[in-house]
Amino acid sequence: MNADPDSYVDGNGQLYNMGFDLWCYEDGDAVFYDSLATDEQKKVWGSANSSTASFGKPTCVPDSVMVAVEGPGKYAVKLKTQQINALFVKKLAAGSIFTGSMGNINLSKLTATLKWGIPFTLRPQALEGYACYMPKTINVANDPYKDKKGTLDNGHVAVYLTDWDKQFTVDPGKGRFVDPEDEHIIGYGIITFDSIMNGYEKFTIPIEYYNDRTPRYVVVVGSSSSFGDYFTGGEGSTLWLDEFRFVY
Repeated sequence: MNADPDSYVDGNGQLYNMGFDLWCYEDGDAVFYDSLATDEQKKVWGSANSSTASFGKPTCVPDSVMVAVEGPGKYAVKLKTQQINALFVKKLAAGSIFTGSMGNINLSKLTATLKWGIPFTLRPQALEGYACYMPKTINVANDPYKDKKGTLDNGHVAVYLTDWDKQFTVDPGKGRFVDPEDEHIIGYGIITFDSIMNGYEKFTIPIEYYNDRTPRYVVVVGSSSSFGDYFTGGEGSTLWLDEFRFVY
């Protein structure tokens, strides 16, 4: 992705649609932008809906009722872990959002690659937002997390600042994930949600910087099941996220 990083942020250093109020539908899938979005804005947020909604199990949808800030036109994003069934294949799909876009989709194996990261050159101190988590007991577990079966699920939000040369391809089918200790990671922060919440709670994720290099990409990712990349989680675990913003 060769693009001007300034085209992805506003004058306050925020990404497009960090409040999750802008939505529309394309080919039946909920997408994180409105009908007036530019080509760059359409590339900011991605989800796995294009690989799960075709089975009647969208894992990421807008919610106008469960919102952190009420008012006309206010929405939150609702992420829900679901079991996807196709012919003789069953896979658990965590609800997730990320900055970037979907890659290749293999519907016969119920797997997909994800293109993580969008151009970004700033160094925020933290990521703030609101979350409400309603976890279920983990009922589907695979290596290396089979011992998690029967325990309460957990979700998370994480942020990475990197100097990759291009987007990082996450490939759960081949066990390829971002390593927070990778030499290209400039800054990193994460928060884990591991208990039932009665409503929204505000969170702040401090970003720890490992060096003084200038970022090229930012990844913000949220998931309703933290081990969903390994097809492990609790069917029905639900994470609502709203009103994200970077703190400088």
